[in-house]
Amino acid sequence: MNDGHDVLVIGAGPAGATAAGLLAQAGHSVLVLEKDEFPRFHIGESLLPAGLPVLERLGVDPAKDTFVYKAGAEFVCEESGRRGVFVFRESLPGCARHAWHVDRARFDKALRDRAVALGAEIRHGATVVDAGANGDSVFVKTREATFRGRYLIDASGQSRLLGRRAGTLKPYDRFGHCSVFTHYEGLGDAAVEEIGPTTNNIRIMLRPEGWGWIIPLPDRALSVGIVGRTKMTPEDLERGLLESPMVKRLTAGSRRLATHVVGNFSYRNTVPSGARFTSIGDAACFLDPVFSSGVTLALRGAEAVADKLSAALGNGAEADPALLHDHDAGMDRAYRTFAALIERFYHTNFAETMFLGPVDDQPLRRGVMSVLAGDVWREGNPFQEMLLAAKRKERAADAGRSGHAN
Repeated sequence: MNDGHDVLVIGAGPAGATAAGLLAQAGHSVLVLEKDEFPRFHIGESLLPAGLPVLERLGVDPAKDTFVYKAGAEFVCEESGRRGVFVFRESLPGCARHAWHVDRARFDKALRDRAVALGAEIRHGATVVDAGANGDSVFVKTREATFRGRYLIDASGQSRLLGRRAGTLKPYDRFGHCSVFTHYEGLGDAAVEEIGPTTNNIRIMLRPEGWGWIIPLPDRALSVGIVGRTKMTPEDLERGLLESPMVKRLTAGSRRLATHVVGNFSYRNTVPSGARFTSIGDAACFLDPVFSSGVTLALRGAEAVADKLSAALGNGAEADPALLHDHDAGMDRAYRTFAALIERFYHTNFAETMFLGPVDDQPLRRGVMSVLAGDVWREGNPFQEMLLAAKRKERAADAGRSGHAN
């Protein structure tokens, strides 16, 4: 038995490392238990501007071997020859004007290292087999030991430990369900020039089999993948996106690495917090990756939890089951905003009209860019309010139909 920690954190990914680092910086005793050794590969390589202030607060240096400047996004339909470019500097005031693409293995290690430098203890190779809250304390059990503390943060990513155990996970069944992706090394000069060495926009490829991404990474590398709404195999990537003229041009003469398949994503934890516990990052919610929201929402959510929890630990209020209710409501607003945008991307002609067509309404375009930048906690964005209002009407209509059927 190991006692004496203020906070126990499951997982040292972006959410866990951020929360641990900020809590340790505030003077709290934090232990992080991580099953993997670092560096380790992870998908989710494109960040949004809304996450940059958290990195600055942590003191994470945007090293050239880890970070690539990202000006915005380019939506491409090769079949029709249409494309649209959206840059973050067009968004509403108050958010950073650019973002980063990152090598995730190095990025996660950089966040982990900052958490340690700020005073957090992180143990790798620690597989958690049980965790929970028992009245006046919390516990986390690994294969080797049991640890106790005052508060528990589940940052276990798509393992989503607490949500699985409590049965509180709800899938998004109208989003993507599977992704297949690979990487290329050693891009040629022509590819670097086409990508745009001063902009490095992510390419979002609109295709019949789903949507694809092309993300420039450090050291002349490229991440290429596709997301579909049904089960996919490496052959779907081979016969689909990798046959794209753009992908062929950009990867000509480069070296291809391993292919990966990831499935069963897009879900919410409907009870993200309670007495002495919370879930953050992918353990709280994972949305379809089309708008690259995952890491940014994890960073911002972890920061907010750390600030709220730090104050509660200071005055002995960490056992309050309503401690994070306001925070959960704020994250719910962010999740609902992106969920509404993603649903329109898949099930309406929104992508064609907004991302591929001319947008003469500049206030609307600025509102769209603010959402794409991850600036989803602000008030006064008409586009965001339109998304949320439309979703409320859809839920009310669904409830009415259900009641009528009953």
